[in-house]
Amino acid sequence: MSSALPPVPVDTIERQRRASHPRSSAWVSANAGSGKTHVLTQRVVRLLLEGVPPARILCLTFTKAAAANMAIRVFDVLAAWTGLDDAGLRDSIMATGAPRPSATDLSTARKLFARTVETPGGLKIQTIHAFCERLLHLFPFEANVAARFTVLDDMKQADLLEAARRDTLARAVASPDMELGRAVAFLAQESSSFGFDSLVAEALGHRETLATAMLMAGAIDNFGSGLKLALGLQPTEDLASIEHGMMHGGLDRATWGAVARSLGADGSEKSSTGNRLVKAALATGEAVLETYLDVFLTEKRTPRDAKYLVQALRKAEPALCEALDRERDRLFGLLDRRRAAETLQRTLALVSVAKAVLDSYETAKRLRGLLDFDDLVERTGTLLSRSSAAWVLYKLDSGIDHVLVDEAQDTSPAQWQILQKLTGDFFSGAGQNATNRTVFAVGDEKQSIFSFQGARPAEFAAMRRMFEGVVRRGGGQFEAITLNLSFRSTTAVLDTVDRVFATGGHAQGLSGTGDAPPPHVAMRSRTPGLVELWPAVGPLPQPDPVDWRLPLDQADVQSPAVTVARRVADRIASMIAPNSTETAEVRGSGARRRIGPGDILVLVRTRNAFFEAVIRALKDRHVPVAGADRLQLTEHIAVLDLMAVGRAALLPQDDLTLACVLKSPLIGLTDDDLIALAPGRRGSLAAALEASTEPAHRRAAARLAAWRRRAATETPFGFYARLLGADGGRRAMLARLGQEAGDVLDEFVALTLAHERDGPPSLTSFLAKLETRTLSVKRDMEAAGDAVRVMTVHAAKGLEAKIVFLPDTCSAPSGRHDPALFAFDHGPTRFLAWSPKRDRDPFRVATARQALRQAAIEEHRRLLYVALTRAEERLYIGGFHGAAGRAEGCWYDMLAASDLGLVETAAPWDATETILHRRDPGLSAEVAAASEAGAPVVLPAWVTTRPEREVSYAPPVRPSNALDAADQRLPESDPLTVDKRSRARRDAAVLGRLAHRLLQHLPEVPRDRRMVAAARYLEIQGAALEPARRDTLQRDILNLLDDPALAPLFGPGSRAEVGIAGRAILADGRPLDITGQIDRVGITDEAVLIADFKTGRAHPLETIPPTYVTQLALYRAAVAPLYPAKRVRAFLIWTAGPTVVELPGPLLDATLAELAPAPGASEATMEWSET
Repeated sequence: MSSALPPVPVDTIERQRRASHPRSSAWVSANAGSGKTHVLTQRVVRLLLEGVPPARILCLTFTKAAAANMAIRVFDVLAAWTGLDDAGLRDSIMATGAPRPSATDLSTARKLFARTVETPGGLKIQTIHAFCERLLHLFPFEANVAARFTVLDDMKQADLLEAARRDTLARAVASPDMELGRAVAFLAQESSSFGFDSLVAEALGHRETLATAMLMAGAIDNFGSGLKLALGLQPTEDLASIEHGMMHGGLDRATWGAVARSLGADGSEKSSTGNRLVKAALATGEAVLETYLDVFLTEKRTPRDAKYLVQALRKAEPALCEALDRERDRLFGLLDRRRAAETLQRTLALVSVAKAVLDSYETAKRLRGLLDFDDLVERTGTLLSRSSAAWVLYKLDSGIDHVLVDEAQDTSPAQWQILQKLTGDFFSGAGQNATNRTVFAVGDEKQSIFSFQGARPAEFAAMRRMFEGVVRRGGGQFEAITLNLSFRSTTAVLDTVDRVFATGGHAQGLSGTGDAPPPHVAMRSRTPGLVELWPAVGPLPQPDPVDWRLPLDQADVQSPAVTVARRVADRIASMIAPNSTETAEVRGSGARRRIGPGDILVLVRTRNAFFEAVIRALKDRHVPVAGADRLQLTEHIAVLDLMAVGRAALLPQDDLTLACVLKSPLIGLTDDDLIALAPGRRGSLAAALEASTEPAHRRAAARLAAWRRRAATETPFGFYARLLGADGGRRAMLARLGQEAGDVLDEFVALTLAHERDGPPSLTSFLAKLETRTLSVKRDMEAAGDAVRVMTVHAAKGLEAKIVFLPDTCSAPSGRHDPALFAFDHGPTRFLAWSPKRDRDPFRVATARQALRQAAIEEHRRLLYVALTRAEERLYIGGFHGAAGRAEGCWYDMLAASDLGLVETAAPWDATETILHRRDPGLSAEVAAASEAGAPVVLPAWVTTRPEREVSYAPPVRPSNALDAADQRLPESDPLTVDKRSRARRDAAVLGRLAHRLLQHLPEVPRDRRMVAAARYLEIQGAALEPARRDTLQRDILNLLDDPALAPLFGPGSRAEVGIAGRAILADGRPLDITGQIDRVGITDEAVLIADFKTGRAHPLETIPPTYVTQLALYRAAVAPLYPAKRVRAFLIWTAGPTVVELPGPLLDATLAELAPAPGASEATMEWSET
């Protein structure tokens, strides 16, 4: 058994203390597992101890989960301090790196939790996007955004972009001769229909580059001129002039025939220079140039070697051969210019279309007051860069003294620009002398793996140099600190990491210098570890063809991927088996315990067939598995079943869809049930189901009939909420599909609500929209419980596990993953160029492509670093490949080429095969010795004691539902039971709402401005009403407000929408707890006036609905004890008219006397609150 952790080295403690010092700026480069979040938490706590107001600290991190984790850690420390004695608190404070605290410091520390919690806005620990959103809400006018903008979610953004694409194509079709029409026609020729959509989507992904280039150029024509120069073309050159020069700048076409005869052309199909020249001479149209280029250049458009002219000819016709060689060289020299001109033509067409789509998209957002996530960063950067926003920076500067950045290696250049602007005055001018101000960043270049989100690892080092210079020039302290002690991984794992990246050029890309990182040091040096390298699995001979009936994306059962997936599942199943003696360490204690499914993490490069094969293999062996970390919503079987139910309810004649529904968990028929029903039937499957007398068929038919009825009347949310809730659909799906389906069902229901907010709540339109969307759900794998996690390396960033399997190591970035658009700089401007294939690249694009591939390879290596360092104790590495073998530069080759210090041993799946491993002693232990607690657990006595019965309190009654609570029914003649869907009632409701709002808000408007305000409000909110009805409503409301008898209700000092929570004492003295909201309250010297607004026309006093009278009687009874010296008068104000009716006191008293209290009424004292 291993011993407990050794003490933390003094050097590491000193580095952490320097990094968390509240009076110096610091830049921390930290290896994986070295405690980045711990140091960040220490620094925040020390800043608070130093007396920095919580509101002046800004912590920025990469994800919401990281922000939440950081906030939890800070508040855990502060909360613990509130309950520690002096000695314990003193030790805890000093553990943060702070000096020995005084008695005053101890008192201050105990108050920090309350002080931080009570700070308006709280401690600002948030993502960069959340910060930008808050900033734009504070300064909408200066940022030129809508004052109450909403941030787009993924689905709404996809809808707006799709609408923008459709609008652009419609305009192009309507005007085919305009620039946009010609551009779309050109793109349609250059790409397939699928390629067109993906191409435009890729262009929109570069919208910041496009917008910047357009802004600098001013127009597409000017942009084209700039791009032309950037591609190396002259201002007067275009594709036509270059091709004309190719054809007419060298060998005269009139001489081609004679030259061909001199070259020995015989007119045959034999490929020779002479025959190729004859073919060019006979060609017409666009084929002339291509066939002419074939004479001198190869298919790949490289110069033909000297053998294209035979040696005898060179001796016989040296002048002719020299002329032909010059022509070959001339054409090859012009070829790059031709490619540049073609690239220019393609790019300008794409930019024209992309700009039109973007303009339409931006207009749609602007009209709706929407911003997307890219807008948040871009608008914030623009706001802070404007000279007119100097006062914004001043206000921010006075509110932020300390900026802390977590995961700094993932920060994009645009986000760094924001941080530079925020801290620009920290170390200069008045800000320099105001107070101590600092900048802190922590990150690891080796873990920068999010280039697709704009992160550039080189920026981490560049920003360190920039901030160091700024701080030092301002007279501040700056610390550049490296943390290399890992608190996570064992020596076996870290030694493997060091050996891999010390080999050859494996370290290139891990840092800005390309040098190998400094060796890792393991804090858990006494903990045993294990590393295994399994042999890569290739395909076996396949004499029989693959079964054509298998799904195209399903891995074959004999494929290398399935073989490796099964080996992984077998190894996991064996180590968690009840009789297994394999153990893991209890962190910090050195004790050993059993290995559980939650200790294991399986990492893959991509979510593909192998990803599914691993999950399937684990489930086949009954290993608890958390499922996929990211689920494609519209591809998940649960969502497909729900969509099928909706389609079957709308169109029951669709036999295939109905059959799918019958087999789904929502109905649960078996194959035998369907076989007894479907074959040989006459008519549709729905008709056969209804005609069947089988009990299972009858139940299914009844359920389908109910769904059809609901589909005709209910909204998508109402339809699916009842289906999944009251009908038991959620329970049935989870029982068959597993717990991961719960996340999918939650997201699906959220989509139904979003659809209802954005448009008509139609089930048909909801299903149609869903079928065209590709939506994914990201699951929180940290909350997976005791189950094996299977996820991509990107998704595992920030996670860790006792045991990590890395079985997907034989692939690598390749040209297949190249984009269609390439960005490159020319002067101060960044341009985009579209080149669909490598052989069509001009020089500038070829250079950009090569740089992009090199960056992908370097990120590929950093991804391996992240994958290896997720492991705490054990690391299992395997791989599989196809017939072509392992990809060049793959992880497996990097590992195999490194001296890992592993030895051979028998493979666990076959003793005739071998694996390489390093296994430290102590990994296994007897089950009895593997108890985490090390002693029997003694349960406290209260565990077996039955708890006392809790007193059940009835919920407070709402006065508007008081009769319902007392009698459980409403009178059939009560107007509340009128069909709310009638047209007249809907119209009356519109008038009622308008009158209600006017009565609520107009009393606050000065009397001389009420008419204008009312007219403006009705013109906007009541636009659907006829002008005459608006005028009548306005006149009646103003007359009501001017009624002297009602002046206390609507005059100065009166209140609207007054909340009430209290107790009404009934006539027999019994209490009734109530809660509600009084529409209007006014108080005079003699009385308290309460009023409730009602939609519709006034009733005579004797026919007023009892519910209305009861409501006001309860309000009156609850208010009366608050004003014992005043009379409480109750009014009903009918919005149609409007008409005011005062309810007599005797009527209210009699109504209260007839009302029975709810059983078990609360004994709490009455509370009265106004909001």
